[in-house]
Amino acid sequence: MPKLRRTTFLLALSTLLVGLTASPASAAAVFANGFENPRVPAYFSSFGAGQQFDGWTVTAGGVDLVASWQDAEGRQSLDLNGAVNGSVARTLPSQLLTTYKVTFAVAGNPEGPPAVKSGKVEVNGQEVDTFTFSIVGKSPTSMGWVYRSFYFTNLLSSSSVLQFSGTSGGNWGPAIDDVKVESCLLILCPASASTVNRIH
Repeated sequence: MPKLRRTTFLLALSTLLVGLTASPASAAAVFANGFENPRVPAYFSSFGAGQQFDGWTVTAGGVDLVASWQDAEGRQSLDLNGAVNGSVARTLPSQLLTTYKVTFAVAGNPEGPPAVKSGKVEVNGQEVDTFTFSIVGKSPTSMGWVYRSFYFTNLLSSSSVLQFSGTSGGNWGPAIDDVKVESCLLILCPASASTVNRIH
């Protein structure tokens, strides 16, 4: 191979490898939601099984949209327990053989027991993440929001159902906010994504 062509080939190969191993700073945004709609008229609004709001469906129990405490972003967030454990779900478009990063903020309703709130996340009915949050030392004006993220790879579905559930019981559950979903080719996902849930 002539030197010029070999140099051009190596440069192109180097550019390709850099692109394939780069961090997914340009990962495509699929969905973002901070539970801002509908606007809560006072302190909170309750939704029961079968009801819908802003693209979410309450699939079990009940949940509360809350505007009376500090939020991770915006002015509202979601308590995953109404009077009982609740679940909310929505359907996201998804591509075959594509990996998705889900990021969300977690806190807990500080106004009642238990001291440690718990919840889980499912995609297409498969559990992909569980979480706990202690409300010790927290208050409505200092919720202590923390961010979590997980990855799942969609193998065969043209859509993915994302569901959040409270699991700690009682009227005062785990709270979530600022849910974001991004897509990235598996080779573009961060090296820290050592555990990727594969969804059929």
